[in-house]
Amino acid sequence: MKFPHVLGAGIAVAAASLALAGCAAGEPAADSSSAASSTEAAIPAPETNEQMKAEGADGLSATTYYYYEAMSYALQTGKTDDMLAVTQDCAECEKAAGAIAHVYDDEGTIEGGQPKPQDVVAVGKADQDGQLSAVVPYMEDAKKVLDKDGEVVEETEWDAEGTTYTVTGTYDDGAWKITSLKHTPDASAPEEE
Repeated sequence: MKFPHVLGAGIAVAAASLALAGCAAGEPAADSSSAASSTEAAIPAPETNEQMKAEGADGLSATTYYYYEAMSYALQTGKTDDMLAVTQDCAECEKAAGAIAHVYDDEGTIEGGQPKPQDVVAVGKADQDGQLSAVVPYMEDAKKVLDKDGEVVEETEWDAEGTTYTVTGTYDDGAWKITSLKHTPDASAPEEE
């Protein structure tokens, strides 16, 4: 699975802090931990919305978009809790979150890779168990994974063709939980009736 990553706003803030610190004669250098803290504070956590509670395709769509917003946040901060909060027994979701957390646990960072779901198109209607699937045409920005020394350890180029994922969710007790997220490059959205 490709992991989306966004050009790290943290690097821009840290670079600006260092540049300003270098220009200020006689003033102590900026504390890098405070630069990291202010960067983290500048990245807003994703917000849930009422549409996520809707039964049917609209609710699954809203939950899927939220998941990708939470993934974008995780890529920039290393915090995967919001991403996992809308999943249940989703192996691919846990794998993606684990990969992101691992980079940050090892004091690395991720630049780029911003997820860009183009649409979320339901396939049929929810079954008797409340399960519904949707096709997600998907793109992501180029990404770099850097280790704690700033060395690039993984790099992925932007793919203009994009790909497709199929998401499956279960509606229960007024909320959707993503139970499966699979890379399905040959899947296509169903025709509108």
